[in-house]
Amino acid sequence: MKLSDLIIAVGDENVSFQMLDSDAIKIDASLKETRITFAAPPQSLAEMVPDGRTKDMGLVIWLPRDKVKAALEQQS
Repeated sequence: MKLSDLIIAVGDENVSFQMLDSDAIKIDASLKETRITFAAPPQSLAEMVPDGRTKDMGLVIWLPRDKVKAALEQQS
């Protein structure tokens, strides 16, 4: 399934995203890996469901920065 198909299935109105650039708290880079600690919006994680998980599921999407910038500029 493509990401766009998943968004359609879930419903665009039910999807939000978060930019790690603005929400990153800490970035630790080494030769083996890069660890990014970020803050999540409280409303999406505050409610727990009966199985002990959060109501919403987080999904980080990596996109080519230059292509995102170009797409955002075209919208302005």
